Amino acid sequence: MKIGIDSCILVAGVHANHPLHAVAAEWLIRNIPLHKLIVSHHSILEAYAVLTRLPGKFRIDGIEAKQLLESTIRPNMIIAKFDASSIWDYIASLVNQPATGGNSYDAFIAEILKNHGADAIATFNTRHFIKFAPHLSVIDPSKPAEI
Repeated sequence: MKIGIDSCILVAGVHANHPLHAVAAEWLIRNIPLHKLIVSHHSILEAYAVLTRLPGKFRIDGIEAKQLLESTIRPNMIIAKFDASSIWDYIASLVNQPATGGNSYDAFIAEILKNHGADAIATFNTRHFIKFAPHLSVIDPSKPAEI
């Protein structure tokens, strides 16, 4: 199975002090050898941004964020490519979706993953992706019945 990985899974999976770290890290460790994991370039950048802007003692510097993400993603996941020339077609498709404001980013990630052959997406933000990605199964690693 090809599973897309949302930035919230990346952040929780690499940040040892994140409240969902154990859940995300265990899910990733269990699923890396079983499935083809795919991540969009946007999700990597979003994870970096979150890790470097967390409040107070939870914030990590850019060097550590880069190292954590790179050591987790490079050997274990495929980075989904996006053809920049198709951005206008994609934005035109948003007109017919309920994706506005910040939700347009989740819809964009779902579109990139779909175009890269993902069957599902792993996220803690299930309601966002159920709404904007009916073509993908949505996996919440914090739910016991999931993969």
